[in-house]
Amino acid sequence: IILFMNIDPHKFCVAPMMGYTDLHFRYLLRLISKPPILYTEMVTANAILHNENKKINKLEHNNEHPLGFQIGGDNEIQFEECAKIIESYGYDEININVGCPSKRAKSGNFGACLFTDPKKVANLSKCLIENFSKTVSIKTRLGVDNEDSYEHLVDFISKVSDSGVKIFHLHARKALLTGLNPRKNRSIPAINYDRVYKLKQDFPHLKIIINGEISNIDKIKEHLTHVDGVMIGREVCNNPFILHEIERSLDPSIMKINKEDVLQTYFLYIRNNIKYNQKITDFTKHLAPFFKGKIGSKHTRAVLCHELNYVSNPIDKLEELINEEVVWETDGQDLSTRVM
Repeated sequence: IILFMNIDPHKFCVAPMMGYTDLHFRYLLRLISKPPILYTEMVTANAILHNENKKINKLEHNNEHPLGFQIGGDNEIQFEECAKIIESYGYDEININVGCPSKRAKSGNFGACLFTDPKKVANLSKCLIENFSKTVSIKTRLGVDNEDSYEHLVDFISKVSDSGVKIFHLHARKALLTGLNPRKNRSIPAINYDRVYKLKQDFPHLKIIINGEISNIDKIKEHLTHVDGVMIGREVCNNPFILHEIERSLDPSIMKINKEDVLQTYFLYIRNNIKYNQKITDFTKHLAPFFKGKIGSKHTRAVLCHELNYVSNPIDKLEELINEEVVWETDGQDLSTRVM
């Protein structure tokens, strides 16, 4: 049995995801599970340096350590300054995005397109390492467009690790910058776990973390026989309680948590933290998976994700909704076995 409580938090971590891993979702995940390292959404270097919109400060957090900050960009001077700012906010890690295939990333020369310029990524990494006292890591794909041979991947890892980076998160498929939208590129082309396994064999001194289509305990256990850690993404958005399920499957002595307690604590967090100029759905959209599969869940999720913004007393409406719905019942199955 692997006890996550007593080992490196990178053994089991939650991927940085745009539109999901904001400070509210991370707070909710910490109510559910303590061990895994969490990551922010990607924030560009420009946004960090010109954070004029104080209404939404992407650097803020709720001390949900261990916690990593994901940055996007291609300018070494900016990265030096960003490292100091991120340091001042107390993050445990900075992760460079070398995997995003979006048009915005491509036009800004960051994300997946940086894979073709390992020297640039090495220089960016060095800037962070020299100005940030904790961990610097890379999240990348296996390749990009036609530059997807194993030799290209080895060259990238070699040059970047020479700069001092020792942790690589690998989404186990290549990025496609043309001919396919980023959403489809999450599942196309086919996943290639074996290439990540081979990379760990060839770079035994590096920490290699695998990511992509990992959704249950059996897959996690299998991956951990080949690599140093597993990163889970979309499955956590669809079912946040999978984090607790993983914990209990690997360490049965961990007490089963109560969904109602999690909901009530998160409700108090909303009530205490929402400001007059914020949409309540920024908080409540993360509760939608709690209602999945329940009678009337489609309507309930519409309320949580949209309609609460238009009621006169949204906090009262939310409290009423939580108290009416028995969302913490699990259709008779133990939480720790549902994903097996």
